[in-house]
Amino acid sequence: MKKIIAGVSGFTLVALLLVVGTTAHLQGAASSQPVTVRGKMSGLNDQNLIVATNSGVVLVQLTETTKFVTEAPIKLSEIKSGLYLGTTAQKQADVTFLASEVHVFADDERGLSEGHRPSSSSPTSTMTNANVERVEDVVVQDIRGPLMTLRYKDGEVKVFVPPNVPITKRLPGDRSLLKTGAVVSVQALPGADGVMSAAQVTIRNLTN
Repeated sequence: MKKIIAGVSGFTLVALLLVVGTTAHLQGAASSQPVTVRGKMSGLNDQNLIVATNSGVVLVQLTETTKFVTEAPIKLSEIKSGLYLGTTAQKQADVTFLASEVHVFADDERGLSEGHRPSSSSPTSTMTNANVERVEDVVVQDIRGPLMTLRYKDGEVKVFVPPNVPITKRLPGDRSLLKTGAVVSVQALPGADGVMSAAQVTIRNLTN
């Protein structure tokens, strides 16, 4: 085995490692359930998007129907009642939540993944996709900011947004935004052949 690897070119060896890593990742995914692949884009080989994640490198195949989305920063003051957004937050002692990031969905994404659930980004954080029912200007521990009442189909939560929290709005994008180093989140569907196909790619950050 050592002799075989020693004779393989660097490119072939990388390709081999990518396939092995992808196969291992897919073994834990049900073929009928969508999965989310988060990480930095490390390359694009024809239709194969290469994503470096915390658990290894993953290959996702782009298709003719793959949707591309990007995000642009907006001001804290632009958070208004009636918006549909997603926020990652930590539960506080007073049963409110402290936001660590906020993403305002595009108009055509209203209702997307609605609900309140644990977040995969951290064991103690939550993700809430919901309608903004009310926004109040409050002061928490000498910090002034909006307290959002978010209502979803099974309930509601109150989330405080400190001034330093990144707030973005989702916008339509295209394949030209796929650059090495971009932070991406891919909604993918594992196929019967074990190949993951990208339903949507969100490009969250571009590096120079």
